[in-house]
Amino acid sequence: MTVNSHAVGSENRNFSATGVVSGIVAAVEGFLSKTLANAGSGLKAVQTARMKSTLSGMSDHQLAQIGISRSEIPKYAESLITGA
Repeated sequence: MTVNSHAVGSENRNFSATGVVSGIVAAVEGFLSKTLANAGSGLKAVQTARMKSTLSGMSDHQLAQIGISRSEIPKYAESLITGA
């Protein structure tokens, strides 16, 4: 005699612990990636603002010595921070 061990109405549900853990790990990695990216862009914004402030405090003669004019400060500060 054959006995069916499946409960009545139960479907073939394939929940594996590995699949659940993989999903959780992927979600955490995504969260951390976004968080670190936001922190990195925030840090660059602060560094750029500080560089602009420092350059703005320099005299026109000092700016000329490094090869920029006062109007070029924002672009120059950005290039120093981003390396572009």
